[in-house]
Amino acid sequence: MTIEMPQVPRGNGQHPITLVVISANKLAASAAFYAKLFGWQIQPMSPELSAAVLPGIPAAALRANVPAGSPAMVPYIAVPNLDAALARVVAAGGTVEWAPTSVPMVGKLARFKDPSGTIYGLTTVTMPGQVPHMPMPFGGNPKPPPGAICSVEMYAADGAAAAHFFDELFGWGALATMPQYMAFDPGAGPGGVFQSHTPAMPAVAYLWATDVEAKLAEIEAAGGKRLSEPMRLPGVACFGYFKDPSDTSMGLIGP
Repeated sequence: MTIEMPQVPRGNGQHPITLVVISANKLAASAAFYAKLFGWQIQPMSPELSAAVLPGIPAAALRANVPAGSPAMVPYIAVPNLDAALARVVAAGGTVEWAPTSVPMVGKLARFKDPSGTIYGLTTVTMPGQVPHMPMPFGGNPKPPPGAICSVEMYAADGAAAAHFFDELFGWGALATMPQYMAFDPGAGPGGVFQSHTPAMPAVAYLWATDVEAKLAEIEAAGGKRLSEPMRLPGVACFGYFKDPSDTSMGLIGP
């Protein structure tokens, strides 16, 4: 039985997450892992960075030489004017974590910490055409292609405050779903949840898999490590967690 999920208010679609940067201190091993298991097309950019074209949106990058204690991934929010957007973030209580930088063949990037201290990015990188909306792949909602980043989970000490922060700055919609969870929807690309229970895991990217148990078995065979057995919520989704060859924690969502 499929459960009818509460509909998160849809954001204005003007500021989707178009890039996710994943920690990959064993860059070659991580690149081979994601290419083989999830169909990512990997393009080396430098000794510490590889770009990845995924099924669906957002795109991804694998970054080496990440300092200890850094988050597993950083989602980058698309903005037309990065300097102006960063100034608004600071005025709203955020702080600059990495000053605006122009990256050859990529565009302008910056990172900030929100009031909870969680790291996000800003980018002028845009996708050709209109970014399609990707609702949470739960219940009867449409499902993304296998290997796509279909959700991100971000720590927020106060979910309601985080929802207000990202609504005011980027026009994201949000809805409280379960205790300590606040779902958000930018209105284009994938959404996710703010969670207030695990500050030690501030950012997790979820990949869509048509069979979570089978994918976890493939991950183990390819040098990754499952972190738990699949967690099934009948009528909603199946969740799994793993570490890749760089010891980066990631999630799976499937039917």
